[in-house]
Amino acid sequence: MLYPWLQALWQNWQLLLGQGRLHHAILLLAAKGSGREVLAKQLAQTVLCQNCDSEPCGMCHSCQLFAAKTHPDFHFVAPLQEGKQIGVDIIRQCNRWAVETSQLGGQRVIMIDHADALGEAAANALLKTLEEPPSGCQFILTAQSLDNMLPTINSRCNKWRLSMPNEQETRRWVEKQIMQTTKLEAVRLNSGAPLATLQFIEQGQDIRHGKLVEVFSAFVQSPFSGIYDVAALCTSEGNISLKWLSYFLVDCIKCQQGVSSCFVHSESLDKVQAVAATANPAVLLAQVRKVNELYRQLETHSGLNEELLIVEWLTGFINHG
Repeated sequence: MLYPWLQALWQNWQLLLGQGRLHHAILLLAAKGSGREVLAKQLAQTVLCQNCDSEPCGMCHSCQLFAAKTHPDFHFVAPLQEGKQIGVDIIRQCNRWAVETSQLGGQRVIMIDHADALGEAAANALLKTLEEPPSGCQFILTAQSLDNMLPTINSRCNKWRLSMPNEQETRRWVEKQIMQTTKLEAVRLNSGAPLATLQFIEQGQDIRHGKLVEVFSAFVQSPFSGIYDVAALCTSEGNISLKWLSYFLVDCIKCQQGVSSCFVHSESLDKVQAVAATANPAVLLAQVRKVNELYRQLETHSGLNEELLIVEWLTGFINHG
């Protein structure tokens, strides 16, 4: 069963499937936590289904193999770890799968999740197959954005953007799943993506985020005490905590500039206003840039002393406070 916000795009694909006009390479652009993998796999199962053209029947041998995750003509590729690139070797394997004969006598489907994580060599290896697609092979690529994708890959695909429901719709959907009220803050911290918001709350990140904001907002005001408390909370939560602090600092900058709405931290506005009233605007701006650089650094390079680097960033508030 597809999530409600996936239905409109799915109906467009069904129309093309029914008319036999689906492009050989689909690129689905959607936020993390949007359910894009669910939609992409629905398409894959439909393409492979032996009974129906526009939706999976769920009953045929192909659908049963797909449900059991043992379909010999469905090949799924993704980074081995979040934040890592997809290497050239697995893409060369994709190219071999693309030209193989279907084991069930039907279509072959190659799904590349996080296609924006293709390294340059991998993207170039894929390009030739997309340019000269083998008969009976469907490519389905998913990505968060086009920013990190080779333009040549983009131009060979039929691009589709998945729209997120509005904030209130996401909030209502999440509340229905967990049977409790949800802060708008939780929705905004997850870019309005319903599944990401749901996971955020179910894993208790909303509580830990609230604690971090409380300790951090106290630290960035004179006398700047609690630096190691902030660093410890960031380290235990992981890199995502740096994104949370970046959002908080941007809210403080907005407040200083007289913005009266569109705050991510809508339910922590008292803390945003307290920091905005005392902090140097130039320091806030510099620290936002530095925390975003630190986030990218920690995402890209493993083995760094995370806590030491976070403490070093936090001292920027003290030295310029």
